Amino acid sequence: MIVDIHKIFFIILVTTFIYYLNIKLFKFNNKIFDEHQNYSTFVLGNPVGGYAIFLFILFFKFYFDYLELFFLFCIFVSGILSDNKIFNAPLKRLFFQVLIIITSISFSEIGIMSTRIDFIDSLLTNKLINIIFTTFCILIVINGSNFIDGLNGLVLGYYSIIVFIILNTNLNESLNFQTILMINFLIILIILLLANFTNKIFLGDNGSYLIGFLFSIYLIRIHQINLELSPYFIILLLWYPCFENLFSIIRKKISKTLATEPDNNHFHQLFFLYISRKLNLKNKLIANNLSSIIINFYNLTIFYVGIQKLNSSTFQIQLITINIFVYISLYIYLKKFKDKYSDKIFN
Repeated sequence: MIVDIHKIFFIILVTTFIYYLNIKLFKFNNKIFDEHQNYSTFVLGNPVGGYAIFLFILFFKFYFDYLELFFLFCIFVSGILSDNKIFNAPLKRLFFQVLIIITSISFSEIGIMSTRIDFIDSLLTNKLINIIFTTFCILIVINGSNFIDGLNGLVLGYYSIIVFIILNTNLNESLNFQTILMINFLIILIILLLANFTNKIFLGDNGSYLIGFLFSIYLIRIHQINLELSPYFIILLLWYPCFENLFSIIRKKISKTLATEPDNNHFHQLFFLYISRKLNLKNKLIANNLSSIIINFYNLTIFYVGIQKLNSSTFQIQLITINIFVYISLYIYLKKFKDKYSDKIFN
């Protein structure tokens, strides 16, 4: 049987138990206390998405060795502590992430082997430089995934699309991650996605950190085994969370705001406000879901174009350049729109 119904059912059952445990034992409620979280919803779902993903990793053995599983667990736990306001200092979380990533890379064979730029590739042959560069890249993905986790289904939908693209290119086979495994993972992500659309649950920091770290390792491994594959195709798959993170750092630097200070000026937040106003959607949930669907549809389209020439770095760089141009152009327009109309939305 392609779908392991028993394991999937057990994962859903345990996740449901944790959902109610969060409410009863840890007194979790859906009240929103942080200003940057209440722009698109009146209530906040239960942050249990990461539990389901980690259970899948555990039961389906979606990892390479037990040491790697340990590091995935550490990232997952740091997110749980962050969700519960126990590990809430951004700089401390960042330091912990760096420590985990560097240790993980040092004790494994994970590393970015090629950029197809001779000068950079020669630098990457140095073990220390490779560790620093790989750590930086993984760190950008992890926190970028957390940055875009502001709309229902945005992160879950985004990584579901990546799994779908991987299945369509058979890249998973090179890692002995059978198609059956990836299909089961896609089913779990879709179940979480549908639950997320109802606003009952969301990934939380635990889920966004975990899925960002998991796919960073997974895609690096894919490129290590398939060196003929353009490394820029891997960048294309992760371009949105990465660029969202880098762009946020730059714009906050320009506005003389702390990079760790949350705000409501991320692309998906501005896009939500635009959709709400233009379509006159008073229902935040509908505007929320529709916004993430549109953003992910764009990414699905660009990824599908990307798989037509997997080995061509020139082609992949062109697509990444188009994405950056579209992002910046739309961001400028949406920011002006927000400055003009945000005070009238939902009034």
